[in-house]
Amino acid sequence: MIREKKGIGILLAVLFTMAALCFTVSDAHASTYTGKYWLKVNEQQNVITAYKKIDGKWKPIRAMLCSTGLGGTTPKGTFYTQGRWNWGELMNDVYGQYCTHITDDILFHSVYYTERFDKASQVTSQFNMLGQSASHGCVRLSVVDAKWIYYTCKIGTKVTIYRSDNPGPLGKPAPIKVYTGRYKYWDPTDPDPANPYYVIDAPTIRVSPKKPLTVQYGKKNYNPKSYVYAKDPNTFMNLKDFIKVSKVARYSSKKGKYVSDTFSTNKLGTYKITYTVTAPYGKSASTTIKLKVVDNLKAPVISGAKSRTVTWGDKNAVKGITAKQASAIRTSAMKVYIKAPGAKKYKIYSYQDAKNYRFAKTGKYSVKYIVKNKYAPYKAAKKVITITSKKGAVNNDPQLTLPPAFNAALVGTDGSCNTPLAVQPRISTDLITGISAVHNGKDVTSKLKIAIKGPSDADFQPVTAEEAAAWIFDCEGEYQIKYSVKNAYTPYQTVSKIVLVKVGGCS
Repeated sequence: MIREKKGIGILLAVLFTMAALCFTVSDAHASTYTGKYWLKVNEQQNVITAYKKIDGKWKPIRAMLCSTGLGGTTPKGTFYTQGRWNWGELMNDVYGQYCTHITDDILFHSVYYTERFDKASQVTSQFNMLGQSASHGCVRLSVVDAKWIYYTCKIGTKVTIYRSDNPGPLGKPAPIKVYTGRYKYWDPTDPDPANPYYVIDAPTIRVSPKKPLTVQYGKKNYNPKSYVYAKDPNTFMNLKDFIKVSKVARYSSKKGKYVSDTFSTNKLGTYKITYTVTAPYGKSASTTIKLKVVDNLKAPVISGAKSRTVTWGDKNAVKGITAKQASAIRTSAMKVYIKAPGAKKYKIYSYQDAKNYRFAKTGKYSVKYIVKNKYAPYKAAKKVITITSKKGAVNNDPQLTLPPAFNAALVGTDGSCNTPLAVQPRISTDLITGISAVHNGKDVTSKLKIAIKGPSDADFQPVTAEEAAAWIFDCEGEYQIKYSVKNAYTPYQTVSKIVLVKVGGCS
């Protein structure tokens, strides 16, 4: 309780009057309370539970031991804080740190000191009473807790004082006991750097055993911090909101060590993430987790694999087909199995070879595409389609035209010839003029091939167009001149005509 001396009493009376004018809240106002914190004081258990409004809901964040009034002298009800003092004069010539006015002459304050401003004058036996009723009505706390209320909870903060067997959702903190061989000394929780007796424990930080060792590439809204928890053992305060990332490193196979990086599920690799939490009293703790971003859950996806029709002679068995897994393009890793018309077995081709594959027959081709997950080969995708090869306009035979005299000298399929072309030896003979080739309306005469087989030759010998334009037959006998032109689209389609030439006697 506040000491009622003449001067002090007048000052406090003024302060209380001002506070009443400024901060006394009606029931209607109480129902629309917009403050961030709500302090609930369990007078029976001597525990204060601090609540914070998070996402519209009151959540317990801190439990604090206290000493309420002996004999139920601490008033019950709901109040709103009305003022505060760094040092306040209390009853019986004693003093308290971090005083926050609750109602009338009731305060939150530290365990009392015999000397104002002398932090080594706190009565140790009274500190050891925290967790039990001991005051004249005020609510005593350790310095660290009184300071937290003083600096965290603004004037007008809601305070509810009640009685219950249940200490509260965070339980009742274990008391800190100090040596009482000395009548007075420092509060062991006072975070003042000069405190030789500071015994606040560091926060605890741990990783949930449910934390996965891996996370799939590209996972959205994934935060490894969700598996990290921290708590203040002094107050049972949940420190999760205070956890920060202090270091991230990703393993570099090129450098053979972990290097500084930022965590992302869009980057494969093994990460070390260090989390650090600093309690409101300044002490810190850290923990490091290892997490691997992988892409081994699903088979790749093959796109564009649909049965289709091609023209006989077309190339490319993988046209328009792609493969992709979450972290990589897998198109070039595809294996392509092709069973041609009339074949009993599939032949295996690489993606590049399948790209150059020519449909050399008409009919139905069964084509199977298989691609494996780069990091989990047992996860494979397969698509089977039918490619039908049909004859098209490009497959028409070229048209080879010869002069009339050459046409008359053509050799039939049975080897017969009606009117061989007669020429004289050692005379230049034009074997090319008047000959033309057309394919699908396009002049392809330049693609014409000419070969000559003499009386003593076992086979045809190729000659150039320039040579054929002024060919000289050296000896008499029968010569065969073969004119050939290939289908440019299906080169195995060749049109040939053979002209029989009879050369007169040699001199």
